[in-house]
Amino acid sequence: MDPIITPIVMILAKYALDKGVELAKEVGPTALEKAKEMFGMVLERVGRKKPETAVEFPQDPASYQKPLEKALDAEVAADAEYAARLKGLLAQYEEAAQAHAVAMGTVYEARLEGSGAIAQGPGAVAAGAGGVAVGGSVQDGVIITGDGNVVGDHSRSSVRSGKKS
Repeated sequence: MDPIITPIVMILAKYALDKGVELAKEVGPTALEKAKEMFGMVLERVGRKKPETAVEFPQDPASYQKPLEKALDAEVAADAEYAARLKGLLAQYEEAAQAHAVAMGTVYEARLEGSGAIAQGPGAVAAGAGGVAVGGSVQDGVIITGDGNVVGDHSRSSVRSGKKS
């Protein structure tokens, strides 16, 4: 599967839930416009061959995420120009979302050496080596899981999180 497919469908799913109201708070108005453009572009294109998926995805993104990924992957594989346009929109979305995060003072940086995982931000979860899920917060530069277990101690990872001054 093309690596742009899953991130795009995840953005579209967030957008579909409430036509971008919550997504706008997270990524800002410029990124929201790119999400809206991708939403229309993807559903119109997928709807040509998979009309049920295109109609049902906005109503139930969780149930139709995999069918949309599969249909979109086929479209991207079949049309390099379409794939390039989507990649461009995704890059613009990510750039605008990052600019919004910086402007709002929400910046996360991390460096991981070796195997493991880093999860940052509200509700973030990452699966580490062996499929161990890691999530939580940062206290005094150490990642703390929801149950209080330390999963990083700066001996093998470098973590900075929080508001940029």
